[in-house]
Amino acid sequence: MAEAVTLSDSIFREAQQISMKPAFPDVFSTALGQSYGAFEDGKLVSFMGLVPVTIRIGKAAIGTYQLGSVGTDPDARGKGYASLILQRIFEHIDKAGASLLLISGGRSLYTRVNCLPFGVVRRYTVDAAAAQALQSRHASEGVQVRDLEPTDWLYMRELAGARLARFEHSVTDLANLVQNEALVSCIKMKHRVLVADRDGKPVAFLVAAVPNPPLVPKRVPFLIEAAGDGPAVALLAAHALKRLELEQIQLPVSVHENDWLEALESVPYQEEPNQGTVYVIRPERLIEQLRPFWAEAAPGRHEALRVQSAGDGRVKLEYDGLSADLDPQAFISLVFGGDEGMAEHSALRSALKELFPVPFPFTAGLNYV
Repeated sequence: MAEAVTLSDSIFREAQQISMKPAFPDVFSTALGQSYGAFEDGKLVSFMGLVPVTIRIGKAAIGTYQLGSVGTDPDARGKGYASLILQRIFEHIDKAGASLLLISGGRSLYTRVNCLPFGVVRRYTVDAAAAQALQSRHASEGVQVRDLEPTDWLYMRELAGARLARFEHSVTDLANLVQNEALVSCIKMKHRVLVADRDGKPVAFLVAAVPNPPLVPKRVPFLIEAAGDGPAVALLAAHALKRLELEQIQLPVSVHENDWLEALESVPYQEEPNQGTVYVIRPERLIEQLRPFWAEAAPGRHEALRVQSAGDGRVKLEYDGLSADLDPQAFISLVFGGDEGMAEHSALRSALKELFPVPFPFTAGLNYV
């Protein structure tokens, strides 16, 4: 792992940036022992960081892995090591009983083996005018905005755990992820946390990526993570401009967050896929892991759904008298949202609208790998 840190730092870090190890401790964890490497004469020359997580969708627990810190020593490139490691990783994830692999990148190394774009996210841009409109609209909410305090963590974990779709966090997970600054350490930014109180109790929080002087940030400020009711989150974004001395802040919001979408309806946005790509390990396993969510969200509707792997990433799906042979992108778009590959399956999507797309968290948040 020490060699892995050195290799990753040589590829992904500049002199001004912190090492990858404190930013992504689970990637280099000897306790987890998940990551893979390729060696030449005992020297690590290629590495892939692998981190297991649980994604909660209602009462469903989706076994998931995340892949990052993927790099090969320049002298060892072109030998196919990354492809060989990726195949070992697929076998590892399958044996571990997981359903999904989330990858922070989208290059051909991944897309040629059916790691594909997925989901729909709205990226709102709150500038001074939008902030003023949000504050006027939600002024009656009785919300007070302040900085994070040490007594907030239990409330924050409760708020984070109440989201319909979320990465599973303990109190210490949440605090450590805020401190680690995983994604923002890659783009020369830092975290700031704002909390919204109503009647003296935290009702929302927002983790923002903001400039980190004297480093020059690589992106405009944006929301890393948030939880709580829609109006309170909207007010946090509005207050962030003045409180954090920002000209604007971008808010990526998954399209299932109806409460947030309603609170932000006056703010301009663009739609885009979720961050990175996803690989479905076994479609049958994913559907079975989703059934506890559907048992509450669509009782009596999911029992008739059957899926079966058909080779080369294709999926045979049967539902209520309908059947389809879906290519990998069509299946991913059906499950997570998006139009790619779905042009000829509009009838199927309509028939399955109570089941798909499933809610899914934004993947470039605190748990980014």
